[in-house]
Amino acid sequence: MGFVQILGLGLIVTMAIVLLKQSRPELAVLIGIAGGVAIIILVMDELFTVVYAFYELAEQTGLSDGIFKSVLKIIGIGYLAEFSANICLDAGSKSVGEKILFAAKVIIMISALPILQSLVDVIASLLQMT
Repeated sequence: MGFVQILGLGLIVTMAIVLLKQSRPELAVLIGIAGGVAIIILVMDELFTVVYAFYELAEQTGLSDGIFKSVLKIIGIGYLAEFSANICLDAGSKSVGEKILFAAKVIIMISALPILQSLVDVIASLLQMT
């Protein structure tokens, strides 16, 4: 499905939410969640293309599987946290959404530690060469 169709779906979902928000707010939230999930499902093929491109890049550069997996994990955590926080915000739970984003940032920092360690190792080996 092309980007224009995804935009169209997003606009239709948004109009449905606006129309239902006054009379059936609980249904409006569910439609918003369903619309968001539908858009994610529609983008999955493109997402797999990006993951495959990262995999090819990692193979060409000789990156270790651990670093590659960490980068993909960090990207996934970021997207899922943002999606979840926005659902909370739409449902009127801003504070819960903020806590999700905070937790995601902590998990991302922990996930980035192996990458930072590898970077320090490369810098240390370059300094020993000189």
